[in-house]
Amino acid sequence: MTVQLSILKRLAGQPHGRASIEVVKQHLAIYYSSGPEWPVRMKRIASRAPQLDIFGQRLIEREVGCWIITDAGRKALERLELLDLGARQGKVEREIAQEPENE
Repeated sequence: MTVQLSILKRLAGQPHGRASIEVVKQHLAIYYSSGPEWPVRMKRIASRAPQLDIFGQRLIEREVGCWIITDAGRKALERLELLDLGARQGKVEREIAQEPENE
């Protein structure tokens, strides 16, 4: 699931939402070997869409040698990121509300 989300993110950042499969693989290798931040972030966001299937849901189209993010893929990614942002903001607000006041 997190790899599928990473693929969506990578394609969304490419010109015209298109990249060769080789380029996608290279970027994924960099992301997942550069420390824990990326995998943790993708796992957190992916948890909001446990049934994510980028090909079955037609969020990505396949052409010979490349993948292309669809409009539906961009919208799904945007929705997931907004859900994640809202949840993180709510968590921060709850943590602030739980902090004891300085007297």
